[in-house]
Amino acid sequence: MRIGVKLKFWLFRNYWWLLGTILVGAVAFVLCTETSITSIATVAGSVLSVIYFIQKQRLEELKLFRELFKEFNARYDSMNENLASIIGKSNTPLTSEEESSLIDYFNLCGEEHLYYELGYIDPVVWKSWCNGMRSIIESPRVKPLWEAEKATSSYYGISL
Repeated sequence: MRIGVKLKFWLFRNYWWLLGTILVGAVAFVLCTETSITSIATVAGSVLSVIYFIQKQRLEELKLFRELFKEFNARYDSMNENLASIIGKSNTPLTSEEESSLIDYFNLCGEEHLYYELGYIDPVVWKSWCNGMRSIIESPRVKPLWEAEKATSSYYGISL
């Protein structure tokens, strides 16, 4: 994950105490330099504006995450039985129908990875999804197809 995305999630989790510290420091600076009350009001207004902006941005991204989460889970739920059947069979070659189902699953994984890289999927959720992906992709029947598909760079650079 890019550093900017990590920074965004860190900021969303820690902005209250960070902005509070900045506000206290700014007010202390203004008081120590004996400037007017309008300077204090300006600093306080600026900090409150930043808090409002971050809250609004966080809420919008939370709504988007919720939509993505519901969509991805619904798509996975529709594939779950078929995937369990594929990995539950012995080491017989994959049928074309099974390969098609797995390609659909790989596409889902690739889309999830893309949104994760763009910073819309929380790292905690992504880690959980990766664990599930690994359990399917590392299955002896699935792994050769995954390796072949991964070599085509068709899944937005996903690596587990």
